[in-house]
Amino acid sequence: MGRYGHYTAIGGLWLLLIVLGAEGLYTQRRSLWNEIGHLMKAIGLGLAAVLASVAWINPGSVSLLLTILLTAMNLLMLLPMARFWTKRILGALGIWRKRILILGAASTAKLAMQGLMTDPVLGYEVVGLLDDDPAKRGKCAGVCWGKQVFVLGKLSEAREQMERTRVRDVLIAVPGMPVGKLYALVHELQPCCENICIVPQLWALPMMNLQVDGFLRQRMMTLKLSNNLAKPWNCWLKRGFDLLLGGIITLLALPLCIVLAALIKSDSRGPALFVQERIGYRGGTFRCLKFRTMLVGGDEKLAQYLKTNPEAADEWQRYAKLRNYDPRLTRLGRFLRRWSLDELPQLLNILKGDMSLVGPRPYIPKERGRIGDHLPTILSARPGLTGFWQVNGRNHVTLEDRAHLEAWYVRNWTLWLDCIVLAKTSKVVLFPESRHHAKHDSALDSSALDPAAEPGA
Repeated sequence: MGRYGHYTAIGGLWLLLIVLGAEGLYTQRRSLWNEIGHLMKAIGLGLAAVLASVAWINPGSVSLLLTILLTAMNLLMLLPMARFWTKRILGALGIWRKRILILGAASTAKLAMQGLMTDPVLGYEVVGLLDDDPAKRGKCAGVCWGKQVFVLGKLSEAREQMERTRVRDVLIAVPGMPVGKLYALVHELQPCCENICIVPQLWALPMMNLQVDGFLRQRMMTLKLSNNLAKPWNCWLKRGFDLLLGGIITLLALPLCIVLAALIKSDSRGPALFVQERIGYRGGTFRCLKFRTMLVGGDEKLAQYLKTNPEAADEWQRYAKLRNYDPRLTRLGRFLRRWSLDELPQLLNILKGDMSLVGPRPYIPKERGRIGDHLPTILSARPGLTGFWQVNGRNHVTLEDRAHLEAWYVRNWTLWLDCIVLAKTSKVVLFPESRHHAKHDSALDSSALDPAAEPGA
């Protein structure tokens, strides 16, 4: 390792520990993907600093540079997994848990409670909810760490309930609460709280690109919302990411695509590829490629099937697809759709520039009217091979709710969000049971898509 190799290794380790601390990874509780993002940033900064020091102290040590790079790659994979499972085990043992009280018991509060309960990295234990609706008092709102969670009382009893349940963290999830009442509640609770989390009345605004700033002298807070996809350099970054990763995946998938094309030709009459006109970037149209999964002349079979099956016709109207049984599918087509292999030819659309790895669904022209007010937002991004709605409901959300989710993705776009969607897509495809959880989550998400529906307190 050279004369300074051991000193560099020890110094690099201490530097990494310092950067992890600077990112708040020892003291702050963050959601899973938020924590992974900060871990990636910390490892990247530590790696850059160590490489710079090595290049300055011992520029000819190629073996040391390779060792540092391999160590960083291992850390990128192993450190998030180690922290996840450590916190999960400590949470199950009760060591990592932290008790929290939720103020509110309407749909927004229940969404917040589910978010706290389903993320083991946060480690929160919901001890109860408070709400001014007397009809909700004493009712079970869910189960957290194997214990039932009840509505304990009114909002005015918050301090009393905090003392009784030994809680130091509070989450206020009543978006419709008058501003004056919210101020009074926060000022009352802050002296006895370690942390107060607030779901604001503006909770449906984009959050991935949200920056909090303000004017100290005027005691005024400002929220800066960035439209990342309106900035040319972000569009170039997303396109470069598509070309790099899409090119690698295309090379790896090419042998499989050749085999699948041959199997499709032998399984049923017709071409191996299905080509259909879809709505593309900024409202243009393009020829979307897929492996053929349906029988030739399948539309006539579908029309006849929907005439004789009213439930299927209603499902088709709501979801723009049949989730359980589709008479048009071939034997091999069912397999291809189950594992999403029918979409592999869209890699060519990505390389051509018609599509992106992650983006909204490529809608067919006749669906324009059903997308509604979200259409301009959705069309400001290239359609995706996978997307936010696929990992948050897949086939279990209506076309209208799908448009809500995809507009949310466009408004919140970051390259890190694309990485999250790709990682979650792998889980949904490889582990079909995860689709059940996606279905459950989507039901809650779609029930709260309209923030105006939240009642005031």
